[in-house]
Amino acid sequence: MKKTRILTALVVLLFITNFFFFVVGYNIGSKSLADDFGNNSSPQFVEKLNRIIHIINDYYFNDYQWEKIENHVYREIISALGDPYSEYLTPRDIEDMQIRSGRSYGGIGVEVTMNNGRVTVVTPMDGSPGQKAGLLPGDIIVEVDGKSVEGLSLSETVDLIRGEPDTEVVLGIIREGLPDIIRVSIIRGIITTTAVKYELLQEGLGYIKLTRFAEGADEDFAKALRSLREQGMENLIIDLRGNPGGYLNVVVNIAQLLVPEGEVVYMEDKHGNRVRTYTSNLKERDFEVVVLIDEFSASASEILAGALKDREAGTLIGQKTFGKGSVQTLIDLRDGSAVKLTVQKYFTPSGAVIDGVGVSPHIEVEQPPEARFSNFVYKGRLEVGSSGLDVVILHKILYYLGYGEDRDDPNFTEKTKEGVIKFQRANGLPATGIVDRQTGEKINAVFAELQRERDLQLQKAIEFFK
Repeated sequence: MKKTRILTALVVLLFITNFFFFVVGYNIGSKSLADDFGNNSSPQFVEKLNRIIHIINDYYFNDYQWEKIENHVYREIISALGDPYSEYLTPRDIEDMQIRSGRSYGGIGVEVTMNNGRVTVVTPMDGSPGQKAGLLPGDIIVEVDGKSVEGLSLSETVDLIRGEPDTEVVLGIIREGLPDIIRVSIIRGIITTTAVKYELLQEGLGYIKLTRFAEGADEDFAKALRSLREQGMENLIIDLRGNPGGYLNVVVNIAQLLVPEGEVVYMEDKHGNRVRTYTSNLKERDFEVVVLIDEFSASASEILAGALKDREAGTLIGQKTFGKGSVQTLIDLRDGSAVKLTVQKYFTPSGAVIDGVGVSPHIEVEQPPEARFSNFVYKGRLEVGSSGLDVVILHKILYYLGYGEDRDDPNFTEKTKEGVIKFQRANGLPATGIVDRQTGEKINAVFAELQRERDLQLQKAIEFFK
C-alpha cells in the first residue's frame, strides 16, 4: 500500500547506511552518520507519523495524492535543518541536476541559489534567454507563470521554470530600486554552456573567464592555457566573477595547474576531523596570475581563489566572495530519490574558514553599477505607451550614457522619448523617439563599449602587470 511506502521511505531516510560524494565520485564510510541519525531519532516520532498516515487514510474526506504527501514530508524534514544547501531530491530533481551539470540543456540559462529563503539569480549565462530578457544578479524570483514560489524549495522552483525549448515562461521578479514586482516573459531555449572563454587582451597578457566549474571545464581550461602560452602569454588574468561553483574534482584539477606543490584545500567533518586533503604537485609556473572575484564568486571559485591567495601564487582583485564553504553529499535512498546533505566544510591551506565568511581580495575594487548592468537586447519596437522590464533597462542605459534621468519606471513616457531622440541625434540615427531595431542595436553597442571602459576591476588587473 502507498501508506506503507511512506513509512518505509521515511525509515530509510532516518537510518541511512550507504552514501557517496556526488561532486567527487568516491565512496566514504557512513557508520557514524547512520548512528547519529539512529541515536537522535525517536521511536515515538515514527509511531506518531504512522498513526497520522492511518488517520488520513481512514477518515480524510476529500481525494488526495499520497506521492505529493510523501514528497512534502521528506522536503520538510530536510528543510527543518535550516540549511539552504540540504534538500530532498526526487528522481526528477536528480535527472534535472545532472542535465544542468552537463554541457547543454533546455531552460532559460540562469544560475540561481537560495538566499535567505528566496530564489535569487546568481548570474545569467552569456547569450542565454535569461540574459536577453534582462535578468540581473541579485534579482529575486517570486513568481513563475503567475504562481507564487514562496515556500518552495530551489529544486521545485527550478522545475517550474524549466520546460521545452520555444515555450514561454513568465517570471515575477523583485529588484532593488523597483517598487513593484516586474513580470518578465522569457522564451526557453537550448542552453549550451561554455564554461571557459579566453583571449589575449594585449601582448603577453592572457585572459580566461571561468563561468562555472562544470563537467569538462578543467580540460577546457588546460587547452586555453596551452593556447595562450603558444601565443606568448607571460601573465594571466583569471575571471571568476559571477562563478557560482561546480564540481570539486574540476576545481582541484584546475588548481593543480596553478598552485605550487602542496595543499590546495582540505575538508573537516562535524567533529573537526580532517577527512580529506587535496594537493598539487606543480613544481614551477612561468607566468604571474591575477584573479578577479566578486560577491557572486562562490564555492569552487572560493577554493581556487583561497588556494592561490594562501599559497602566494596569485593576487586577488575585486570584492569579497560569497562565502559558501560547505560540502554536500547525495545520499541514495534506493528508490531513485536522494537526500543532498551538508556533511563537511572545507578550508583553505592556511586553515581559513570560507563558509559564511568568504575570501577577501588583496586589492579591493568596487565595480560601478553600469559595468555590471544588463545589456540591451532588442525584442520589439518600444515607443510611448510601451511598458515592462525592457523599458526599465532602457531608462537605466540612457541614464548611464548621459541621455536621461536615473529612473526605475517601467513605462515609456514622453520623457523617455526625449532621451531616445537625444541618443539618436548623437549617433547619426533618424530622430523618431522610437526604439526600432536599428536604434536598439546601436544602444547595445554603445553601452557595451562604455561597460568595457568602466570595468574598473579588469582595468586594475591590467594595470597590475604594467
